[in-house]
Order: sequence, then structure tokens, then C-alpha cells
Amino acid sequence: MEEKGVSRRLLNKLKHREHGLTCNGAPIRSIDIVAPGDVVTLWAEDEKYLEPNGSLHAPAAYESSSLIIFDKPGGMPVHPSIKHQGDTLGNYFAYLFPKLTFRPVNRLDKDTSGLCIIAKNAYAADLLQGNFRKLYYAAVQGKLPEYGRIDAPIARVRESIIQRCVREDGQPAVTNFRRIAYQNGYSLAEVIPETGRTHQIRVHFAHIGYPLAGDDMYGGMRLHIGRQALHCGEVTFTEPLTGEKITVRSEIPEDIKNLFKGVFEMDKIASFQVDHTKFGVGMYISRIDGDIVTYDVRMVKPNGGKYISNPSLHTIEHLFATYARNSHFGDHVIYVGPMGCRTGFYLLVRDLPHADAITLVREAYEFIADFSGEIPGCSEAECGNYLEHDLGSAKRDVLPLLKKLEGYTVEMLDYSWHFGKEIL
Repeated sequence: MEEKGVSRRLLNKLKHREHGLTCNGAPIRSIDIVAPGDVVTLWAEDEKYLEPNGSLHAPAAYESSSLIIFDKPGGMPVHPSIKHQGDTLGNYFAYLFPKLTFRPVNRLDKDTSGLCIIAKNAYAADLLQGNFRKLYYAAVQGKLPEYGRIDAPIARVRESIIQRCVREDGQPAVTNFRRIAYQNGYSLAEVIPETGRTHQIRVHFAHIGYPLAGDDMYGGMRLHIGRQALHCGEVTFTEPLTGEKITVRSEIPEDIKNLFKGVFEMDKIASFQVDHTKFGVGMYISRIDGDIVTYDVRMVKPNGGKYISNPSLHTIEHLFATYARNSHFGDHVIYVGPMGCRTGFYLLVRDLPHADAITLVREAYEFIADFSGEIPGCSEAECGNYLEHDLGSAKRDVLPLLKKLEGYTVEMLDYSWHFGKEIL
């Protein structure tokens, strides 16, 4: 119970079930002594099943022996109800897993899309309950402040079974948000709720005067979208059996993207609009694609008559990628690779503040400058035709960028900041 998180309720249930508790395959009582090397097995058979429906579909974003995470479409209820019998996520789960009880860990409203965690057994359900983090994307009417925290208690509207409101005698509820886009009169926000009240995000944004687009229950208009514009886009949890911390993501659906025409298309920053021969050693934002930022990391001036040798550049890329993937920024790194000329490379990251990206590059080059030993990942399968390495040259070639990055600021990542300034 202490080390594995088995609840007293589950243990009592198993004690009274034939073969519920076994040791090396033989029945055992909870008070019996076990020896090192014994294998104790808990066999928790489920008893309550829903009607299966294989005509439904919700893609699986993640699955293990303990749980499955569905990417639920908007319009599909999670639970059966008086009005919805046989057309729910629970009915689809019953089709996929006919011998398992449906145990949703997080619940989404019918019209809210995104990630929904379903535990495959009571043990996993107990461990996951309250032990995961959710990030939502919400499109609201009006221009939100850049950041905000909504702390307002939520209660049931007295004459309604479904509707909720902010009221002093309600249950505590806190919602944090960050605006990431504004266009066409709508704001797109990343939303992290600290609590899990019914309709919390919808009620809170309506309370501060920014109802969700399409949420006509709480004052939103269905002019451009036919449901509340709310999507569970990320969940982070600890895998019950392995203890591994896992993050699963889901792309924002098209009906919400359509409220922000152009925002989710490739935004080509000044990278393709400036004369690169005017820019030398440094680090610049090359382009932004949604929440992914590409940095142009230059070690020498383009078309300046000087280039980094292929063996040196290849060594730098190997060591940089090794450091970046294993650093405290590792979860944000998507790609480290060549830009097609021997002047630097591209760094792609997701959800990483610009200041942290500068820190990452600086720390990676300090790592390379001090590195001694075998270059990682140098097999033919990993390198193909690029097997040549030169650690000595790599250690020298990173020094100019290290010097340049001293005092480098976020403003300097923008090409336009350098217009009219001398570039070394």
C-alpha cells in the first residue's frame, strides 16, 4: 500500500475474490509473510461494462498496459447519459476493451475536444487521480491581457442542473492563462487550470468578460464556430507502472485554427527578407511555425570568404545535439541540423522562451569548448557519408560565438535590431 499506491479499498476487494491475491501463483492472504524473490500478483477483474460501439472513432494519442489517452473529437460525450446512449467515448472504449471497466481520469465536456485519460484498472486510476497536469487551448472573444490568473469560486446555478456560475459560496477554482495570438477579434490562450471544477474554464473566462467563442451557454457567439472553442492540448503524468514522466500533446483542431487565419501558417520572419551578407556571428530567429521556433545559429559571416570545415561542423552538430538533448532544456529541443552552408546550423525548439534558447546555445558551446573524449553517435548508420570529425577545430570554431553571445539579449535575436548597426 505504501510503496505501490494500492488503495485499502482495492486491497479489501481482492482479499475476498478468488485468486485476487497470489504469491508465485498460489493464493495468499494479506497477512502472510513473503520472502525475497517471491512474486505477488494482484488480479483485479472488472465487473461493470458498457455497450460496445465500433462505429465510433477517437484516435489513441498514447497507450500502455495501465492507460489509454484518446484524442476525443468535439461533439462526442465522454459518459453515457439520458440523452446519449451508445454514442460516447465510453462505448468506443468498451468496443476496444470489452473486458475492462471504463474509468476516465479527466473528463471533458461533450463539445470540448482533446486528450482524455482512461485508466485500464482501478490501481492505475487511483494513482493517476489528481496526479497529472493539463494544458488547454481556448479561443475567446476580445483581446485578452497577455497573462492572467482567475481566482473565483464556482457554484451551480440554483435553477439549473448543468449550468455553473461564479458565486461567493462556491468551491475554490483557479485558472491561469497566457495569450499566444490575437486576430479577427479573438484571442488564443494557453490555459492551465489549478482546480477541476465543472465548466471551470468556460465560466471563468465569461466571468472576466471574455467568453469562449461558440459557447452560447456562457455568452459566446456561434458566428464562426459551432461549439465552445476549447481543446485539451497537452497532458503530463507519471506512468503508474514505470514511474516515467510522460507528456502527450494534441494539435489544435481546424475549427479553432480557422478563427486565426494565417497564425498557424509558416511565418517567415526577416530571414528571407534581408541580405544575409550583412549578418555575421550571432543567433537569429529564422522563422516561427505555431509554437515551434527555428533559430539561425551563425558561427561565421555568410559569403565572407571563410567557412567552417565539414569535419568541424559535423563534430559541433553532434556535440551540440548531445548536450541539448540531455540538458534541462532537452524536452523542448526538436532538431539540431545543417542549414546547407558551412557557416552554422539550425536549432528548432518548442515552447522555450527566447532567453532560455540563448542560454541553451551558450551552455552547449561551453560544453563543446571543454569537451574531451569520444564523439557520440559516430557509427555509419547514424552518420551515413559524414564520418569525418575534427574535435580540435570544433573547439576553436565555437569560441567566436561564445564571445559574441556575451551580453546577447532577446532583442538581438531579431534581424531588424541589427539594421544600421555594425555587424562583426
